[in-house]
Amino acid sequence: MKLIPERVEKLNAFIQQQIDEKQIPGAAVAILTKDQVLMENYYGLAHVDQKLPVQRDTIFDLASLTKVCATLPAILSLIESGNLDIHDRLSRYLPEFADQPITIKHLLTHTSGLPASLNFYRKNYTIEEAVSDIAELHKSIGPDEKVIYSDLNFILLGHLVKVITSMKLDAFTQKYVFDPLEMKDTYFNPPDHLQNRIAATEYRDHLQDYQWGTVHDENAKAFGGVSGHAGLFSTLGDLANYASCLLNNGTFKGKEIFSSATLQASYRNYTKGLELNRGLGWQLVDEDVSPVGAIFPQDSVGHTGFTGTSLWFNPEREFAVILLTNRVHFGRQTDIIRFRKIVHSLAAMSIAY
Repeated sequence: MKLIPERVEKLNAFIQQQIDEKQIPGAAVAILTKDQVLMENYYGLAHVDQKLPVQRDTIFDLASLTKVCATLPAILSLIESGNLDIHDRLSRYLPEFADQPITIKHLLTHTSGLPASLNFYRKNYTIEEAVSDIAELHKSIGPDEKVIYSDLNFILLGHLVKVITSMKLDAFTQKYVFDPLEMKDTYFNPPDHLQNRIAATEYRDHLQDYQWGTVHDENAKAFGGVSGHAGLFSTLGDLANYASCLLNNGTFKGKEIFSSATLQASYRNYTKGLELNRGLGWQLVDEDVSPVGAIFPQDSVGHTGFTGTSLWFNPEREFAVILLTNRVHFGRQTDIIRFRKIVHSLAAMSIAY
């Protein structure tokens, strides 16, 4: 597998055009196979006012990529150690849910019936208080009736890691995911001294400045920067290590991090017959609603993040595309959906099998 230079030039030109048109301030893009990184390019600015360029060590707020780069691998690790089964009822671990038939699978596949989100930050809730509020919700939709992409599902999953292991999600993933994968620049709550390496996100009126170095998601920030739905920061290189592990059936540099069987199970479609296709944690491509456009292989899996991030890969063809931007630097109105589709289409066309 190799890249077609003329196609890569078109990809680069499109991203630069979007920067010139102020759709995004900057971006980092990688195309990789199970054996090597074919392309690793950096564009534009990480902070417009400070004129800081996006470069190899730029750290991005991953937003909802946290769900599949931290929470999902933590849950898969607990499954592999026999501490958890996807068919376990949530009430086995959280007695607040005793009267609800929600299972771990429902949370992972967004079929719990829980709403998309709640504004816990407005009440300065701790994560424990948020869990209690979620348990008391009166839902009009039951489990398995509909796919509702919900931060609440992954807030609960992130909290489960602590309940089961007595380790917070950040400590657990550091020990069992990030350290084994040599992800040296991946953090919840990145240290203050790294601020100049972090891509700034949105302008906040209450700060009279851009949010820079702290998590963009309001609920994650209220929870102290650590949550199962958002809060993780990382670099293109670190995510390439994670993607390489996925493409190599759970192995990284000769070390087994995850069982191949576990990963393959996570890629299956658990929501057949519903309007959206979901694996365990992963988004799957839908014919009518594809986050990566019509050209990208239709048997691919991945995830996106609100700040303008995404990781998509194809287990069969053994390649991945990672896209990191700080598109909210210019506000929430930018057309990230169109941008992401075109980037992934151009990336797919750049690969010669």
